[in-house]
Amino acid sequence: MTANESEIDTEIETENLSIDRVISAPGGDQVDIVEDRSLPEILLDHVQEHGTDVALRWKRYGVWQEFTWEEYYDRVKWFALGLDELGFGADDVLFTIGYNRPHQLWSWMGAQSLGGIAAPNYEEMLPEDIGKQLDLIEPKVAYAEDQEMVDKLLKVTDMCESLETIIYRDERGMFRYGDEEGVDIVSYEEIESRGRERLETGDVSEDYLTDRIGEIDPQTPAMLSPTSGTTGMPKRVQLSHFNFLNLAKAAIEIDPLPKESDYFSYLPMAWVGEQMILIAAAFVGGWTANFPEESETEQEDLREIGPEIIFSSPHSYEGWVADIKAKIENTTRLKGWVYDKAMSIGEKYAEYISGDKSDEEPPLSLRAKHWLSYWIAYRPILDKIGLKRAKNVYTGGGPLGEDHFQYYHALGVPLKQIWGQSEVCGFVTMHRDGDIDVDTVGEVFPNVEVGITTSGELLVRGPVVTSGYYNQPEKTESALEDGWLHTDDFGALTEEGHVKVFDRMDDVLELADGTPIAPISVETKLKFNPYIKEVLVVGDGRDALSAIVNIRFDNVAEWADQRDIQYTGYSDLTQKPEVLELIRGVIEDTNERLDDVDITSFVNLFKEFDADDGELTRTGKIRREVVTDRYEQLLDGIFAEQETVEMELTITYQNGRESQERGEMRVIDIDEPVTEAIEGGKMDG
Repeated sequence: MTANESEIDTEIETENLSIDRVISAPGGDQVDIVEDRSLPEILLDHVQEHGTDVALRWKRYGVWQEFTWEEYYDRVKWFALGLDELGFGADDVLFTIGYNRPHQLWSWMGAQSLGGIAAPNYEEMLPEDIGKQLDLIEPKVAYAEDQEMVDKLLKVTDMCESLETIIYRDERGMFRYGDEEGVDIVSYEEIESRGRERLETGDVSEDYLTDRIGEIDPQTPAMLSPTSGTTGMPKRVQLSHFNFLNLAKAAIEIDPLPKESDYFSYLPMAWVGEQMILIAAAFVGGWTANFPEESETEQEDLREIGPEIIFSSPHSYEGWVADIKAKIENTTRLKGWVYDKAMSIGEKYAEYISGDKSDEEPPLSLRAKHWLSYWIAYRPILDKIGLKRAKNVYTGGGPLGEDHFQYYHALGVPLKQIWGQSEVCGFVTMHRDGDIDVDTVGEVFPNVEVGITTSGELLVRGPVVTSGYYNQPEKTESALEDGWLHTDDFGALTEEGHVKVFDRMDDVLELADGTPIAPISVETKLKFNPYIKEVLVVGDGRDALSAIVNIRFDNVAEWADQRDIQYTGYSDLTQKPEVLELIRGVIEDTNERLDDVDITSFVNLFKEFDADDGELTRTGKIRREVVTDRYEQLLDGIFAEQETVEMELTITYQNGRESQERGEMRVIDIDEPVTEAIEGGKMDG
């Protein structure tokens, strides 16, 4: 009998669904569900109980500024009262676009304190995409970080008749703007000043906002979180106070940490996982959120804080590994030897933590060697990337490959996989201490159920599930069925009660002989190499797999410089024979670790996949359908076994400007070493 067998039902028939199996939290673990509290009420509770504890830090001008919980609430209160004077109230939407700053967080909580809804957006969005979102969510007020983002909004305000006011935080360059722009443009400082003045003059009492907070229905939306948009324009997920609070309680029940444990906020604030931690888990757990000075100083600021809590995307973990490996390749022979010896010990140790020997205890001698290796090799590496103090370390938003996952466990980092999506506040499953399986995304959260249909689609039911998509009833109807959320993820449920996720249902490809392939499992293996940043594996309906590769420019450029290889830029570097041979060798080595399938050819793309070109989501996921359509000519050339393929593409920049770029790419057969350049090969921009 398995540990989780009592929590499993089989062959469940609902009115419309055929569910093969359902699992819940291991051992039937449940957490009391809170139905009568809103997020601002939880914030108030923390202010009353731990008001002088540090709630936030923000680095400015090289100095970390601290804000206690009392000061946190004061900023929320002032902003809320300023919003209230603008006529913002219950059910109104606040559109926000900006960097990781406490001000954006205060604006969310201010809007929610009035019964309103916050709708965050990715800062790199193009004006056209912003306009579509404004049209969908119809906000009354917008928060914009700086002049650039105000300009983006002003370009598309004609798409949103409901927008009355734009509030900007950074005042640099804003002196030229006035009411002639068609909407009121007001500084963040001015909104806070109005709120303070209302209190000082007695226009409102000190109890005014707390009374408004007490009127909030926890079942109403608190956030309109954007989906990743892998298949089209991002939808807006209605997530209630009830959803966020109950997920946070379940998460902290699984992985508790002391009050004032540090969290470093640098993932986009439009990502639902960032929202869950900042407005729910931090409240429930009493954690301290830390904000970097600028995006360019994130790594340095992360290292200074050395947070206990790390939640990051696979791209960050992949990037750290690539940087470490690149530096090791360029270090002294002695340091390289020490690293290799330490990693050999770490890899053996990781097998006992999350690999094939996870049901066994590591031998005492191996534990001793790993401890020694930690102090000699691992700790200095972890200090460089800011993970020296990390205790609760999570990856989510997409699958992290087995090689990367085991690499961190070799270093002694207790990395855990999380699985979820925007429609469930970000999290549904997580590895538990002592039960980490590299092949799975962990076990189900308390109070949540995960089911699987006879076709292999994973379903979710429980208090974390959205009530639907904002202003899109037809999308809601297709996503929610008989109380279950369709995740569109293809997976499996293990006998031990773990969840496996193979790929998106629509992304699983099938070779001509009927062999099913989850391309992402192949791509993550390739990205373990420090010279590959991104890769798209293709071959649906074909006899074999091929790959379109983005090189990791900084690492490959350094590799080329050391070999005195001359190049004029990214495009030129991708087609150098030496670089093509480098990548060919990487893929050839990776093929040896693939099961029953090989990549037989590849091209180095002359440009990087880019979200501004619609090729990636704002969370960094490849939009496969878009990319395969955009590069249809390239794919046809690859599978026709052409020697080269020439393409011309329209490239879009963040300000909306477009240009035409043309490139000729060499198609490389994995079985044929690249020894020289082809005649006439070129790359033009």
